[in-house]
Amino acid sequence: MKKIKRILLAIVLITLSYFIYDTSIKLPVVTGYSAKDVCSGLFIANRSLESLENNDINYSFMSKTSIKVDREEKSVTASIFGLFPRKAIYRGALGCCITKGYNEEELKQQAFERPTIENIPLDTAINGIKSEIDFKLLNSALDSVFEREERTRGVVILYKNKLIAERYGDGFDQSTPLLGWSMNKSIINALVGIMKSQNRLDLNDKALFKEWENDERKDIALNDLMHMSSGLDWDEGYGGLSDVTKMLYKTGAASGYAMAKQFSVKPDSKWIYSSGTSNIISQYIRNTISNDQEYHNFPYEELFKRIGAPSFYFEADASGTFVGSSFGYATTRDWAKFGLLYLNDGMANGERILPEGWAEYSYTPAKASNGKYGAQFWLNADSEIDEFMCIGHHGQMVSIIPSKDLVIVRLGLSINKRFDTNKFNQNVVNSIKE
Repeated sequence: MKKIKRILLAIVLITLSYFIYDTSIKLPVVTGYSAKDVCSGLFIANRSLESLENNDINYSFMSKTSIKVDREEKSVTASIFGLFPRKAIYRGALGCCITKGYNEEELKQQAFERPTIENIPLDTAINGIKSEIDFKLLNSALDSVFEREERTRGVVILYKNKLIAERYGDGFDQSTPLLGWSMNKSIINALVGIMKSQNRLDLNDKALFKEWENDERKDIALNDLMHMSSGLDWDEGYGGLSDVTKMLYKTGAASGYAMAKQFSVKPDSKWIYSSGTSNIISQYIRNTISNDQEYHNFPYEELFKRIGAPSFYFEADASGTFVGSSFGYATTRDWAKFGLLYLNDGMANGERILPEGWAEYSYTPAKASNGKYGAQFWLNADSEIDEFMCIGHHGQMVSIIPSKDLVIVRLGLSINKRFDTNKFNQNVVNSIKE
């Protein structure tokens, strides 16, 4: 009997020890997520704390976090029952970052003001194309994604470069910057294209980092990274602790975490969706520019200003490298302007911003992706529509459909119900008369 009790006690202790260990490594991700999300929501999107707590972090373990805001310092601290506190701080144009492991005074010194960017309004003169649009079908398509459970926050639809539809959910409007999540990978695509046009890099570049010089990683080309076919190990799981959650919420240098991953297979032989890959490219851009002031101004001066999109915030981690995989905000209209750049093959406001043919490069399928992915853009291999897309967590989407002259933007917070991108886009396409 005593032996059985000892065995049962041992099992209980082992189980309890594992639970404590598992909790200690997972909950800092939860508090880090909450602190970062609320910080950006408050100081970039100018939303209320009540709205953020009741909507953005009111699910899963995030709903258990307690939030403390220091508006003078522009910081947010999140904890769970007072445990595992994580703090995020706002740094002007660089957005918010988690402070863990970094000197907060040094982080504050990173802050800089965004360059002045003129808003170039979308064209709303649609009289000449009204006869080509079935507005009853178009409005029905919008109605379907503004049902309560869809949790859509903003939709903008452009046809032939003109704004033909726009709608917002309660508490949001055309001036609200919204998080694009992985749509920011396509921002990385644009920055690479701009630098290529400036002859500052080449897609065939190899031996990209000193850390990779003495192993197989020296054979990884920039083009392999663009296609998510680098051959590096990666786990993109969002249900628990994974490479992507550790990279974003447990380290201050996202690119450093990703760059340290081990070589797995020959480059360009296997496609693995990897947020780490986009951050590696961001670091390569930073190293290539080799001047942090220029690097931090680069997306604002060379991209957002030229497409007339002043609301963009492209956020950097604590090391100062843009988190190109995930963290960038803009209004729904400004996300639409980004899509318009690709619909028009890199032209905006009469100026060539991306190299000629760059859009085609972006939507050409990566060899190992089975038609699912191009260069930091998703492809829709399961649809008859010729679309390529920026896709982000919780149903963010910028869809570019060249044959229909369409750009479709949807931003929201789909949690319990997955947003049906294909259905919505098909409904919009159906509203354009043949």
